[in-house]
Amino acid sequence: MDSGSGGGSMSERAVSEIRQRIIHGDLAPGASFSEADVAQRLQMSKAPVREALAVLRRLGWVEVIPRSGYRVPPVTLRGMQDLFELRLWLEPEAAALAARHGARRPEQIAALQEFCAREEEGGAEDPAARLTDHYRAHRRIALLSGNAELERVLDDVLLKMERYHALDVIGPAAESGGAESAHRHLVEAITAGDSVAARDLATRHVRQARDRAVAAVLDSEALRAVDLTSLGSPHGQPDAASRLRSA
Repeated sequence: MDSGSGGGSMSERAVSEIRQRIIHGDLAPGASFSEADVAQRLQMSKAPVREALAVLRRLGWVEVIPRSGYRVPPVTLRGMQDLFELRLWLEPEAAALAARHGARRPEQIAALQEFCAREEEGGAEDPAARLTDHYRAHRRIALLSGNAELERVLDDVLLKMERYHALDVIGPAAESGGAESAHRHLVEAITAGDSVAARDLATRHVRQARDRAVAAVLDSEALRAVDLTSLGSPHGQPDAASRLRSA
């Protein structure tokens, strides 16, 4: 379930390690690198790294620079919105399926309940560990859906979403500590087998997360420094300021 864990073949380990370095900014947005660079960092031979980079390219984690190497894709408002759209399509259905099938995996239900308790206590002191715990809980719901293809696709979407949070592009993944867990009612609906409530609560949760994320991006110091008038379109398309207001 946890795509960041070790094990598997050397190429699978390379996929996991490279992806984690992208998520946490060790391979920064826009950074270029070669196969040899990554092999040296991971202390692996080039063959598994080459296979890993081919997989990550297909999944959109890296881009090829012709005759030069690879590049980490930038983080953009459009990219973030695309991920939230996918989450709104996928997570409510995953939650509904988890409510139907969750009783078959009581250990996963228990893990979700433990996550809610940790969230209410403030979570791990390390922000990176708290972030990982948050996204692991969301991927656990996908696992409980019982649909392997849905789990696979949603796992990749959530890992890409984690990148935006880990790079502090859109602030913390969730507020926690001293209050009811933001996930408590959703987990209770899944535990009770209420697929209708689970779908509705998952939809509400993702929409609220999207709204917080967009607000955080639009309030960022980086955007405040941008001269939006210089980004207007000469072809009658909305200028950057209008696009941001409608985001």
